[in-house]
Amino acid sequence: MAKVRKTREQKKLADLRHNFTHSLAKNTYPKAKITLEVKENPITSPKTQSVISLNEYPYLIKDLSKTGILTALILGFQIVLFFLLKNHTLKIPGLIY
Repeated sequence: MAKVRKTREQKKLADLRHNFTHSLAKNTYPKAKITLEVKENPITSPKTQSVISLNEYPYLIKDLSKTGILTALILGFQIVLFFLLKNHTLKIPGLIY
C-alpha cells in the first residue's frame, strides 16, 4: 500500500503550528489567572531574481560544450555510417540497405 505523503500546504501549516512560543503573563489579582499569548513566526521567503550569472555556475559552459561536441560527433558518425552502408562500401551481414 502506498505511503500517504503530506502536501506542501500541509507542511507549511504544520511548520506554523510548531513555530510559536508560550508566555505566561503575571496578574496582580489574588487569584492568579494564566493567560496564553501565541506569537506566530510567519515563514517569509525572500523574493530573489532568477538570473543566472556565469560566475554562479562556472562548470555550465564547459559541460554544455562537451555535450554539444559529443552529440555532433555521434551524429557525424551516424551520417558517415549511413552513406557507407547505402553505397555498399561497408556490408554488415543480415542488414539490408
